[in-house]
Amino acid sequence: MNRTYWTGFLSGTTVVALGMVAILAGSGFQGANQKIGVIDSGLVMQATAVAKNMIEDEKNLKTDRETVMQFLQRYPIIKKEDAEKFKNLSIKVKKTDAEKAELEKLKLAAQDSVNKFNALQLKSSPTQDELKLLDEYRNRKNEMDDYLQGLFKDFQTEYASVHEKDQNTLTEAFRTAVNEVGKKQAFTVVIDKAVAPYGANDITDEVTKAAAKK
Repeated sequence: MNRTYWTGFLSGTTVVALGMVAILAGSGFQGANQKIGVIDSGLVMQATAVAKNMIEDEKNLKTDRETVMQFLQRYPIIKKEDAEKFKNLSIKVKKTDAEKAELEKLKLAAQDSVNKFNALQLKSSPTQDELKLLDEYRNRKNEMDDYLQGLFKDFQTEYASVHEKDQNTLTEAFRTAVNEVGKKQAFTVVIDKAVAPYGANDITDEVTKAAAKK
């Protein structure tokens, strides 16, 4: 199974498109004497993501789903309906004691099935009932292969949706904060430090504090 999806899971969280130059243009600031501010947009986005727990939440989402995939790949003789229960309980953020107990039961059952399957495969003269059970285990494994492929895609889609929402929230907070601070300090234009690395009037700190509150 392709696992490259998880590589750079948080990529993009701290990135904002450069070229956010003249962000206050057209905001009513006119005149010959322009006041120009500069900002480290990447730093603002990073700090805002941290303040809003976005990085931590995305990291936890990744870890929980990786754990599900790894367990089911290691114990693929689990029944499909039990795999679905295991997945739902595993990714649930807050679990009751009863749910934690159920999760442990599912884990033990999955491990037990794999142990039995391995033992039966090594048996030299299995009975008819044991051969029937082997067939059942093989059918479960084939079914789980398909299930895992679908689950992997579902997790990809879920993360993409969460990440896009976070990025939209960050971008909106960034833009609102820049305009708020820029207008308050009467800047005509605010440009990214990547464009003007030695520019004066650095308002990164002020914008970072404002963006974290949005």
